[in-house]
Amino acid sequence: MYEPYLIPQDHGLRTDNRWVRMTDSSGRGVELRCDRLFNFNVSEYSLENLTRAAYQYQLHRSDKITFCLDYATSGVGCTANGISAGYRVYPEVYDRTVFIRPVGR
Repeated sequence: MYEPYLIPQDHGLRTDNRWVRMTDSSGRGVELRCDRLFNFNVSEYSLENLTRAAYQYQLHRSDKITFCLDYATSGVGCTANGISAGYRVYPEVYDRTVFIRPVGR
C-alpha cells in the first residue's frame, strides 16, 4: 500500500470496507469485521517514522506491520481552500463494534 509521496506521510487508505483479512504466506493471520463500514491502511513504516521523516531516505522499514482502522477519515484539502464541509469529520462520540478472529489455524 506504500505510496512514495514527496514528503513522507500516511498512505494506502482503503475506504468503505466491511472486513479485512491479513495473512502470512501460509494463510495464517487475522480477520477484522465491523458493524459499520470502516477505513483502514497497513504500512511497513511506523506512524512515528512517517510523522518524523521529512524525506524518503529517512523512512526505515519495520519488522512489524502498522495497521490502522478508522471509523471515519477527514478529506484532504490544501491550505488555500481547506477541506470542504461535506468531507470533514468532527469530534463526537462514535459507537462501533469490531470483531477480530484468527484465520488459518
